[in-house]
Amino acid sequence: MKLTSIFRVTPLAAAVGVALLGGVAIAEADPLSLRLSQTFTRDSNLLRDDADKRSDVISSTGVGLNFNKPYGRQVYRASLNASRNSYNNNTQFNNNGFGGDFGFDSDLGSDFRLSLAGSADESLPRFEDQGNRSVRNTQKTSQASIDLKYGLYGKWSLNTGLSSNNLRYAVVKTEEKTSRGSHVGVTYLPDDLTAFSSTYYDTRTDAPNRFGGLGDKIQRSSLDFGAAYQVTGLSLLRGNVALTDEKHPADSRLNFKGVTGAASWAFTPAGKVSYALSWQRDTNNSGTSSAPGSSNSFYTTNSQLTNTMSLSAKWQATGKLAMSTAYTHATYKENYGQFFGSLSGSTSDNGRYHGWSLGVDYQALQSVGVNCTLQNYDRTASIFSRAYSGDTVSCGANLVIDRLP
Repeated sequence: MKLTSIFRVTPLAAAVGVALLGGVAIAEADPLSLRLSQTFTRDSNLLRDDADKRSDVISSTGVGLNFNKPYGRQVYRASLNASRNSYNNNTQFNNNGFGGDFGFDSDLGSDFRLSLAGSADESLPRFEDQGNRSVRNTQKTSQASIDLKYGLYGKWSLNTGLSSNNLRYAVVKTEEKTSRGSHVGVTYLPDDLTAFSSTYYDTRTDAPNRFGGLGDKIQRSSLDFGAAYQVTGLSLLRGNVALTDEKHPADSRLNFKGVTGAASWAFTPAGKVSYALSWQRDTNNSGTSSAPGSSNSFYTTNSQLTNTMSLSAKWQATGKLAMSTAYTHATYKENYGQFFGSLSGSTSDNGRYHGWSLGVDYQALQSVGVNCTLQNYDRTASIFSRAYSGDTVSCGANLVIDRLP
C-alpha cells in the first residue's frame, strides 16, 4: 500500500525503503485491509540548504485502505490513502497528502495477458528539488498505463503498451509537464534461471512553461537491452543497457545521446543476512529546471547526467526483529546555459552526494510494527543544487487490520 510520506526520497531513502520493507511481510487474509501509521522525524536541515539551515520536527499521521482480490483468471487491486504532515517550527509547510491507485490483470485465452493501471496523488515535493523553498509548492501527479503481453508459458513473449503522466504544481508552475509514452519489446527465457529482453521506448513530453513561457517539447527514445540471471537460489543478477536519444527542440544544449542503464545484485548467503548492490546512469533533462528572466527573450537552462551507486544490507535477527544499513554515492555532471536574443553562453560543473543510514524494524504482532531510522546526508554545491548536509532521526508505528467486516 502506498502512503504519502514525509521522508525526502533521495537515492538513499529509496535504498533504505527496500532494505526495511523487504523483510517484514504481512499476510493479507482478506482482500480488504486498513493501515494506520504515525511517524515523528527530526531533520537538522529541513530545506536542504546550508545557507538557511533549519531544524524541525515533523509529525505524519497516515491512514490507508487496500484491496487485492484474485477472481478466476483476473486480479483486481486498489488503494486509497491520506496523511496529515505537520511541522513544529515551519508551519507554513503543513500539508495534507492524498493518493489512490488501481490495477487490473486478466488472462485472455491461453496466450494473452492484459494489464491496466492508474494512480493519482497530491503531496509536498522534496525541498532539494525546488528552486523556491519559501512556499508550499504542492504537486499533483497522475499516471495511467495499459500493457498487453503475448506468450505466457513459452520461451518467447512479446509485449506492448501505452502510458500517460501528468505533473502539476500549486505555486511555481515552471516545471509542469505532460508525457505520453509507448513501448514494444520481446523477452526470451532460454531456461528457468535466465532471461533476456529488448524493448524500444518512445516518450513525448510537453513542458509549456519552460524558457520564460516559450515551452519545451521533449522527444526521448531508447533501445533497451536487459538480462537477468538467477545464479543460485540465493543470488540474483539484473542489468540493462540502453541507447538513449533525447532531443529538446527549444534548446539543443539540453540534447543527450549516449548510453544509460542500470544493474543490481541481490545476495542472501545465509538465511538471516541479505545484501544488495545497485548502479544507475541516466539523464534528468526532461525533469530539470529552467528559470525565466525579465522577459521572454532571456532564460537559463540546465542539463544533468547522474551516476548513482547504492549498497545495502539487512539482518533478520529473529522473525520479529530486523536491522538494516545502506550507503549511497551519486555524482552529477551538469551544464548551465544562458540565452538572450542572439547571444548565448554555457558552463559546466560537477556535484556529489553521499549518505548512509541505520534502521531497525520490530514486528511486535502480525498487525503491529514499530521502526526507527537514522540517516546522514551530504551534497556539494553545483549548478543544480545548493550545498547541504545534515541528518534525520525518524521513529514510527503502524497498525494493519486485515480482517475487516
